[in-house]
Amino acid sequence: TEQGEAIAEKYANHDIAERNLEQMLNAQIRARKNAIEEPVEEIPDEWEEAMETAADAARNEYQDLLETDGFVEFFEQATPITVIENLNMGSRPASRSEDRSVEDLRAIPWVFSWTQARCIIPGWYSIATGLDAYLENGGDMETLQEMYENWPFFRTKLDNASLALARTDLEIAEEYADLADPELRERIYPRIVEEYEDTVEKVLEITGQDGLLSREWLQENLERRNPYVDPLNLLQVRLLKQSHRTDTERRTLRLTVQGIAAGMKNTG
Repeated sequence: TEQGEAIAEKYANHDIAERNLEQMLNAQIRARKNAIEEPVEEIPDEWEEAMETAADAARNEYQDLLETDGFVEFFEQATPITVIENLNMGSRPASRSEDRSVEDLRAIPWVFSWTQARCIIPGWYSIATGLDAYLENGGDMETLQEMYENWPFFRTKLDNASLALARTDLEIAEEYADLADPELRERIYPRIVEEYEDTVEKVLEITGQDGLLSREWLQENLERRNPYVDPLNLLQVRLLKQSHRTDTERRTLRLTVQGIAAGMKNTG
């Protein structure tokens, strides 16, 4: 399945379209071949128990954050969700009803908003809490490192989290957090920062890598992209601060959303 807004980027150019299809076909064939020739061995009970312990704790922490008093207000103030809701870019509205709750919000605008604010909590928040719960329950770091080395499921989960962590920029995210009411900001944002820092530390220790991105080309891609995307974020923050905007400013605000999405190569 392809997101509608990504079709032009992936298929409007013949060469890019051919390369994109080639990559997908290659991945499918390689995965099928590996599944036939090297079927995954039975997962040790110890690994499954470790994941269950971590998953339960992570789920509870994630839900606790979302159910924190004032979190919905913080989300609305510290991300451009109100702008995204008015964009004509999807077949369905951002919310399922008029209720202002996280449960009512559709998944794509939820991720889209955090991506715009460069604080991609749907991709990594509560991972550290889950891993800490496992370690505090008698687990050990060596087992987690062995799981990463030998269990494709666990390795993929951490690699995906690493990418979300690498694409998060707390300096930019702090600019958005400053848009929120001071009381909400002081209660919620430091909690997000603490979890981010703890997750980065845990992921690096488990993977044994010096940085979040193991692929040099991807690191280079981010380094080239940021100087162009960062100014759009700062302009967006400035416009979000304004209670009244001219027609030109409203159009500019919408364009910053589109520009940041293009630079981040993700909408949600």
